[in-house]
Amino acid sequence: MKKATIIKMGIRRRFCKDIGAPPRLGGRQIRHQTKASLSPDLPVGQRRGREKQMEELKVSIAGDSVMPGEAFLGATPVLRSHAGSQPDLFLRWNAIPLAATAIDAVVYLHGFSQQRDAMLLTEKVAGSGLDLAGRKRPTIVLLPRGNWLRYTWYDFPALLAGGIDRLVDYGVERFARAAGRDTPAVDQFILSAHSGGGMPAIDAIAGARRAPDEFYVFDGLYGRDPAGGDPMGGVEIVDRWLGERLKREPGRPGALRVVYIEQQTGPFSRKVGELISRHLAAVEPAVAEIYRRRYRVEVGPVQHSQIARRCLPDLLAEADVEFDWWR
Repeated sequence: MKKATIIKMGIRRRFCKDIGAPPRLGGRQIRHQTKASLSPDLPVGQRRGREKQMEELKVSIAGDSVMPGEAFLGATPVLRSHAGSQPDLFLRWNAIPLAATAIDAVVYLHGFSQQRDAMLLTEKVAGSGLDLAGRKRPTIVLLPRGNWLRYTWYDFPALLAGGIDRLVDYGVERFARAAGRDTPAVDQFILSAHSGGGMPAIDAIAGARRAPDEFYVFDGLYGRDPAGGDPMGGVEIVDRWLGERLKREPGRPGALRVVYIEQQTGPFSRKVGELISRHLAAVEPAVAEIYRRRYRVEVGPVQHSQIARRCLPDLLAEADVEFDWWR
């Protein structure tokens, strides 16, 4: 077997067995400093060295493919306005041929955190379900750190108005640069979200240039604060996206899968289920039955914190999967 070649363009790659451990840079954990305030007690030269360390990325190449790997990146330009810890972006990829001209991209938006502004990104990676073991298509996943608001709350304002497109482009370009190859195009785009990341994901779709082919939400459709307007605000975004998405069937298959817990996200989730039923009512019955395997809303009998971890690996392998909840 040909020995793997390591190409260093940045921060060390980390493998699945380490995802529960906090990222360490220079032997110290980076917690709730932004790039502007990173280790302010250090001399300027040392601070810049730490920042450069977080901006690096490396890949391993064996034969004609980039081997599966992952990386944590810091000071991501697209996320500069977000408050919170560093690193602020997690990447993971499966085996990707160097000759590939297009790859798939998956973005996952995390929910709130009891760690507040000190939340480490590894906390969200561990529960995300971003497992590519069952996926055959060359794919890169991106998990950005959200913007800490207050208490346990996070949102993703940097991903609005096309920001999610810029994030995907940045991640793919950084990966390609590390591999020493031309930047591939993005073929399938998958957007996923858990808990408090669900509504920001809908808002990101509204202004995106690259609409998701597949959209997965795990107990995250809480709706809007009634004090600020219509609690069902955002349903119209899903309605519009779903209509456009179904127009691309069957030539370019997609998916919308919502898994929810009734007492938390039931009303908005069931409203999305009604949208699906209305759209599929206009489709020939035999075809609609096939589509319903990929476009559906269902109750999940697992704990809120475990829904994404349990469901997303299966969905990344097969969009029409029937969950075996009791395995």
